[in-house]
Amino acid sequence: MLGIFIVVGFVEIFEPNSKMNEINAATSVYALIGYPVEHSLSPAFWNAAFSAVGINAVYVALSVQPKDIFPALEGLKLSGIKAVNVTRPHKKAAAEYCQILHDSAKETGIVNTIKFSSKTEGWNTDAVGFLNILKKHSLKISTALVLGDGASSKSVIWALKKHGVLNIKQIARKITSENEQIKQNKEEKKFFLEKLSWNNKNFTNSIQESDIIINTTPLGWREEDDIPGLKDSLNVEKSFVDLNYSKKSKILSIAREKCGLVIDGRELLYEQGLEAFKVLMNYAPPAEVIKNRIFD
Repeated sequence: MLGIFIVVGFVEIFEPNSKMNEINAATSVYALIGYPVEHSLSPAFWNAAFSAVGINAVYVALSVQPKDIFPALEGLKLSGIKAVNVTRPHKKAAAEYCQILHDSAKETGIVNTIKFSSKTEGWNTDAVGFLNILKKHSLKISTALVLGDGASSKSVIWALKKHGVLNIKQIARKITSENEQIKQNKEEKKFFLEKLSWNNKNFTNSIQESDIIINTTPLGWREEDDIPGLKDSLNVEKSFVDLNYSKKSKILSIAREKCGLVIDGRELLYEQGLEAFKVLMNYAPPAEVIKNRIFD
């Protein structure tokens, strides 16, 4: 049975699940690079997506240490790899490597999707994916709390601002001075980003004052990880988003017990994956196939 895959501008005929991921001399290679990458669901959904639309390609995960990131990217490009997705801790370095930055990548200085061509291009599909999540759930946010100050936090803050959130608090270990504020005036609106140091008092107060809490740190991948004041400060009126998706996460377990809405990292993986597939393949992504692989 043949399926018809329609994209604006062309029609593609494919045979679903035929010759699934059969590798030959014409197979294109795509990759995820990060450190670590063993936990990633990306290879499963990308390979399923390739099979679903009849693309002769394979997707692999490669562990690259921070000290090796630039020679690794250059080596991948020279070896004929078509494109890579980038996860922690390489997203800032990936932006520095790219010659062309698109849209949110240029605004955040963060890249998680790279296409190797005559001029290496970079996108931040995390930022767009997170904005899509905020829109999809129609979240009305007066104050948001962002935990962490790594690359993912920059993508989240970008999306929150695009969504119209005017008050953002950020708590991170690298912030040492209290009440470091950034204020920007634009079109007669005031945007406040309040940066707070990592201590129990700031956690308790900020969680209580915020409508949504977003964890962009690695906390949660280990079963024993915890966030100070979380259990006592959450309630059903709050939303909690965690970019991690460990089934053993104590943090997610507490949030699901207390909050009205909890979103884990699989939803961002799904949304950014759709965006990455669009920009890298120039195809509409097989959304249901990708969703089934991620949320299985």
